[in-house]
Amino acid sequence: MKKTILALMIPALFATSASAVTVYSDEGSQVDIYGRIQYEAGQRYYQTADTSKAENFGGDGEARLGVNAKYLLNDDVDLIGKLEWAVVSEADRTSDGVSKDGNQSLATRYAWAGFRFVDTTELTFGRSMDPYAQALYYTDILDIYGGTAAYGSAIGLASDKVDDQVQLTYAANGVDLRAGYAFADSDKQDGNTGKKNQWSASAGYTAPFGLGVVAAYEQQKFGTGTVSSIGSSPLNGDKDFDAWIVGVNYTIDGFYFAALYTEQKLENDNSKLDTEGYELHAQYNVDAWTMFAQYSNERADDNNGVKWDSIDSTTVGVRYALTPKTKLYTEYVISDSEFKNGTEKDDVYGMGIQYNF
Repeated sequence: MKKTILALMIPALFATSASAVTVYSDEGSQVDIYGRIQYEAGQRYYQTADTSKAENFGGDGEARLGVNAKYLLNDDVDLIGKLEWAVVSEADRTSDGVSKDGNQSLATRYAWAGFRFVDTTELTFGRSMDPYAQALYYTDILDIYGGTAAYGSAIGLASDKVDDQVQLTYAANGVDLRAGYAFADSDKQDGNTGKKNQWSASAGYTAPFGLGVVAAYEQQKFGTGTVSSIGSSPLNGDKDFDAWIVGVNYTIDGFYFAALYTEQKLENDNSKLDTEGYELHAQYNVDAWTMFAQYSNERADDNNGVKWDSIDSTTVGVRYALTPKTKLYTEYVISDSEFKNGTEKDDVYGMGIQYNF
């Protein structure tokens, strides 16, 4: 009984990984532990005082630790759970969309529990992956940058993970269906000015010959006040955020190609901001080397008729697998992106080492 309780409690503390190591397995119970350590340096982000200017050369370290656990209830149903933590070495850096200040250097990336039915369907509760991310991950596969069309948008998604989410997924025979609904803790209080709730759904299919297609939609609702977590143009009054995305990818031999198209809209009764963008990715792997290039573009348009190229950037990079679990990488972003006033952003670059266990 004690072993069973342990197997059920640990998933509420960590998450899973392809390189996870099984540390406990007995009569249907299994606990896997995994993690990673990395260090990255360069002019990777932008100055806080002037976000068009690249920051000076510097570096940040990060470590992650996770656990995945399951317990067999019967031949058709498993109890499952995940939790993953990220620890950053610089207290004022952000990790996975969570701000750090003072002694706050520990972020929870995942924390959920639920059920798996007949190895195809999962029902989970807690902080889990946004169904919308199924499409984002077609191009959000770089080590430092990537996914610019979603996260770097003039509106932009705050994170690919969602708190307080009830999610239902189905995956079998190349089909991947996901749907989720999330409520906000702050909405339990009267006069909430932040996010109130959101829902999203996605559908994907990967053919046996390497072709994949995906489509996703998401809607978020906010209370009155300023939205500080989404976009650079806050709006007053109740707000609605809508986004949809479609994508295709293809894998053949050592090549991988992907393309995404997305539209996003943030609006209230008298103001709105619309974006339309796309992202193209190509990479080639030979032996331990992977070389890639990614182009991201977005056009923003507000209700006053002002239009600007909120994203116009090309990212090139190379990755080297030093061992099956250790990689070295470097990426450079050639930026022609601009703000609403026409100010262009500097180029940024970074390099790093990552060890997975």
